[in-house]
Amino acid sequence: MVRRLFNRAIIAAAFAATSPAIAQPAQPPSESAEAALVGLAVYSSDGQKLGEVTHARMMGDQPVVRAEFGTFLGAGSVAVIIPAALFVKKTDRIEVRMTAAEVKDRLAEQRQQQGESQKQKE
Repeated sequence: MVRRLFNRAIIAAAFAATSPAIAQPAQPPSESAEAALVGLAVYSSDGQKLGEVTHARMMGDQPVVRAEFGTFLGAGSVAVIIPAALFVKKTDRIEVRMTAAEVKDRLAEQRQQQGESQKQKE
């Protein structure tokens, strides 16, 4: 369980590290706004479907969504935390501000780093 939470935090950090500076902080979503995000499809900026939003909430003072990304990554589904600064809500979906290739590369880098970190602990 701790390893799973750690992995999600690393993935979230990878997405956060790629975000541009924001002039104004994101406003916390209301409960109804959070509920409205759950179930929406997640697309990359180049139009590829990545997965679906499973949860929406606050992480610290930042709104985030948790999404399950599908097998396009090559290994089952992956839970990913996406800060609000990295996506745009459209009418019928949310769109991350990265291409599908960028998302795949970031997640692959994170998996490699996690593997190296696990080896160092052993």
